[in-house]
Amino acid sequence: MDLEEDQDSNTLQWEVTVTLSSNQPVIGSEIFTTETKLVNSYHTIGSLPPPPHSFVYTWYRHSIPCSVHRHKLATVQCTSCAKLNASIEKSYHCSSKCFSDAWNKHKKYHHWAANAARNNSTGNQQDVKKLRSSGSWPNLIDGSVLDENSVMVEEDNLWIKVGSLNTYVPTLYDCDFRLRLHSAAVDSSLGTRLSLDNIVVTDPVIKPSHPPRKMIRLQNTLNLNLKAQSSNDVVFSVLSYNILADSLSINALGYCPKWALAWEYRQENLLEEIIKYDADILCLQEVQCDHFENFFEPELKKLGYSVMYKKKTGAGLFTAESEKSTNHGCATFYHSKLFKEIMKYELEFDKEASSVVNALEPKIRFKGSHRLTSKDNVALVVVLESLQNGSNRDAFQSRICVANTHIHWSKGHEDVTLFQVAHLVNGLEKIAQSQQIPLIICGDYNSRPGSDPHNFVVKGSVDCIFEKANDPLGIYQYLKLHHSLSLVSAYSSFLHSDGVEEQRRKMNSQTSEPAFTYFSDKFFGTLDYIFYTDNSLIVESLLELVDRESIDGNGIPSPAWPSDHIALIASFKLRPPSHQGLSPPPFPLNPWHLATLN
Repeated sequence: MDLEEDQDSNTLQWEVTVTLSSNQPVIGSEIFTTETKLVNSYHTIGSLPPPPHSFVYTWYRHSIPCSVHRHKLATVQCTSCAKLNASIEKSYHCSSKCFSDAWNKHKKYHHWAANAARNNSTGNQQDVKKLRSSGSWPNLIDGSVLDENSVMVEEDNLWIKVGSLNTYVPTLYDCDFRLRLHSAAVDSSLGTRLSLDNIVVTDPVIKPSHPPRKMIRLQNTLNLNLKAQSSNDVVFSVLSYNILADSLSINALGYCPKWALAWEYRQENLLEEIIKYDADILCLQEVQCDHFENFFEPELKKLGYSVMYKKKTGAGLFTAESEKSTNHGCATFYHSKLFKEIMKYELEFDKEASSVVNALEPKIRFKGSHRLTSKDNVALVVVLESLQNGSNRDAFQSRICVANTHIHWSKGHEDVTLFQVAHLVNGLEKIAQSQQIPLIICGDYNSRPGSDPHNFVVKGSVDCIFEKANDPLGIYQYLKLHHSLSLVSAYSSFLHSDGVEEQRRKMNSQTSEPAFTYFSDKFFGTLDYIFYTDNSLIVESLLELVDRESIDGNGIPSPAWPSDHIALIASFKLRPPSHQGLSPPPFPLNPWHLATLN
């Protein structure tokens, strides 16, 4: 419905001037009028002041009209058009019936778009991505709840009424759309208008985002004697990121707005962040099964990543399909132009615990089984071979082994956490030794720096105090709590490099780890790591760390930060091979068989 004025515009001698706090609205951030004045339209010197009055405000959001009924608001979008990059204007319809009635004509656009796509191999990722972020189509709005007073028609533009105060807080549904504020003065006594509408149109609403994090190149004085980097070097980057499964995000409701926790909102921020980092290998944790299949796998495949996924074994305990969809696991992606897969292992810690349970005294095996085999954590291990052109190494010398895991933690189960970490590393030791291969271990270890699991990894052994509180069933005596791998935390390199003083401030010098990788209203500290074998790999650069001051509020996720963890990235270079290129023996079929038993 077009807005009508209460009086003939020719009789209105007053006009409203309005200043907004910002012309760039941001989701979740209030936008408001900083100054509203009523002045004489004719700017006559010495004119009488305006009568007592008040101001009325109406906010509108620009929306997309139906491609068939231009006066109606679109509520349904053809997803095939979006995928084919067909004419976006023709993909919107005001109802399902409208879409169905127009189908015979509409499907012709699909054939046209498919032919155009074949003739243009550049793809349509950017257009589709922009479209996806424009609210939550097709559920952006329920057309049945709109009356004619809620919609303003202006030529071919539709504007939906969204507010009637001098302030407005943009929501997820406003994303990528412009806002429009109408302001007018009303006579306080007569209730009649004193002015025409003053109209202010903003820029499109944007999502809040955290400051961009850049890669920090290390200037390690210990490596000055190494040859300068050449085109023959194998250099690659690895990301580790716990993205916070949607099924677990409810824990953040106390400090994060509900709309910012919506998966439709967070998934776009996560994907945008991951794409910006452009890492060669991605190790993601807490990836829900349905989100992997319906979102991350297809989206990252478009960008040239090969994918693999291992869900937590607890899915077998559920019966309802809705419960299965909330299960999560580890997902590993790698650029198919840079690497090819040589070998893959999937580790299920609940099954691997049977050897330890069988070693316990018979009277406590049941307790041991319940304690160790009920934890459904997993690890995904892949051996990759570099395809980088120009390398003077043979195929075996350009291989790396990458592990991706999410370790269990719950209060009073420190023995389970140590078992899983020790078991993973002991099996990886067999792979690394048999193949003489560099090793990278990424993930959420749910272990603080200086804890037994952390010390086991970086020190090669751990002297456990056999206390009933930490080891109630006495499993430590059966665990192999030592290894010979030269494992180092990648981020400890900040403490051994020149010119990175700002990053050192974000480190804990006592533990040689970041001050935090996880931040909620209940815990602040480091749980995530990228470990590597420093006798075969050199850290070239690291993704800069975050300080507490850069995160508003009591923790993350937040409107700007999509997960309760921060991403870690390390760029590595393979050290010069120390041996001639001889064919290694076959890979061990099950390197974790009895790997943990002492």
